[in-house]
Amino acid sequence: MALATQQKALGAFYTSEPVARYLVDWAVRGSADTVMDPSCGSGVFVSAAEEALRRLGARKPQVWGIDVDQRALHATRQVAPFATLCHKDFFTIKRGEVPFFSAVVGNPPFIRYQTFNGSRRSEALDRAREAGIELPQLSSSWAPFVVHSSGFLEQGGRLGMVIPVELAHAKYATGVLRLLTRKFGRITVKLFKRKLFPELSEDTLLLLCDEYGNPCSWFGVSPVESIHEIRETDGVSVPADIDAIRSGRFRLTRYLLSRRALHLYEGLSQQEGVARLGAAADVGIGYVTGCNDYFHLSFPETKKWKIKASFLKKALPTLGEFDGIAFGLRDWRRNKDAGKKVFLFSPAISGDRTGPEDIRSYIRFGEGLGIHRHFKCRVRQPWYVVPHVRIADAFLSYMSGGGPKLVANVAHVVAPNTLHIVRFFPPHRTKKWVAGWYTSLTRLSCELEGHPLGGGMLKLEPSEAERVLVALPNNADVAALYKQTDGLLRDVSVSQAADLLDAAILRGRYGLSGTECTTLRDAARQLETWRMHR
Repeated sequence: MALATQQKALGAFYTSEPVARYLVDWAVRGSADTVMDPSCGSGVFVSAAEEALRRLGARKPQVWGIDVDQRALHATRQVAPFATLCHKDFFTIKRGEVPFFSAVVGNPPFIRYQTFNGSRRSEALDRAREAGIELPQLSSSWAPFVVHSSGFLEQGGRLGMVIPVELAHAKYATGVLRLLTRKFGRITVKLFKRKLFPELSEDTLLLLCDEYGNPCSWFGVSPVESIHEIRETDGVSVPADIDAIRSGRFRLTRYLLSRRALHLYEGLSQQEGVARLGAAADVGIGYVTGCNDYFHLSFPETKKWKIKASFLKKALPTLGEFDGIAFGLRDWRRNKDAGKKVFLFSPAISGDRTGPEDIRSYIRFGEGLGIHRHFKCRVRQPWYVVPHVRIADAFLSYMSGGGPKLVANVAHVVAPNTLHIVRFFPPHRTKKWVAGWYTSLTRLSCELEGHPLGGGMLKLEPSEAERVLVALPNNADVAALYKQTDGLLRDVSVSQAADLLDAAILRGRYGLSGTECTTLRDAARQLETWRMHR
């Protein structure tokens, strides 16, 4: 296996020297300290620890390095000749098999759940369970790694790690944070405005956990421009709500905002008429076909296969090129005439599993392509009938480069899981919420409640979307604002639409000044820039 391929399989993305030195200098405080790097890679942490201990007067620095890769250990030996090296998978080592340490530092392997499998996953989840947390099967490798690492600290010890930003938004990360607040007296997160590893799509932060063995009395977030300015931020951090962290309400990006913007945002959240989307709607995923390209057809394709209208449903597979807030039949027909896939193949369930005569040729075509063997298809009977096809009141884009779109479903079309479907209770409130969605307040709220993906995309899970704040217009203004906003957005006048809604809703109903509206808009742009151009 080529070195680069093997490193990727092992999740081995090696840390730069400035990052390693900073973590080691923070964690190592006396000549008698003992240090372990549980995934030592090329040895940058082990080497830095040896040097730090010698500077503090240690004659024989006590430093351990563990790695599953023999070549990595060989590289470590070249830069840290006196370290104790162990060729093992860290997840196979249990408490008591190696000494307890004053400090554990390192960069956990980052292996996504899709490739983090088999016996290694089982051992990792077992180690996490022994440490006091039940992690789900979908956890990435860093989560059990951090949890297991903490178990090798002596009383009062320190844990310094490079961690994916997933720590702040992944569902399973809530349990990790909750466990850390039980085990460490003081925790600080260093959040970087510029990427720590520019060559990787993965965003990372530094996790500094101190006073092992004590319940948490301090959790702070310290925004940092880059690794080169990090020491200037030592001792300067914004306190976080520990209860919010333990309950899963922790949102890391809020600490990038100015106090003025954050105070304004939190004040608006308490106003009557400002509510979270989940207070009025259920947000869920669209139907799952198992193969969108097969189950969605263009008008010419329906003619080619002679599929009758009774076996089709009007569909909207994506909002990508749609710019309004009301998707109507005229918009659907425009997509149809442009040759886009605007139909869902949706025959009624039949006792005859070969399908009605009118569609058997298309079903046989799918079986010739192997569509019936796709996972989502082979687990349903008959395979060609897509379940859970529902007409929503509105659609919400859940991955976007700019702000997520909330669009009323005027055409009564169906949509797959490339979109979120939104059902209001009662449905007649749709226009009011859709019009309110496009203010600067909601744009900022989307940035705070969603989470960044590699490449600068913003993702809103259904639960995150339901937490987004919306400032609702006065009832008398809804019809006019809805129509005007739809027209402005169709003309790609996003800023003019925001101006209109901020003036009518934030200023007109809630009494904000023009300066305060600008503060909200600038804060949203700041977070958007942070995720897109780091």
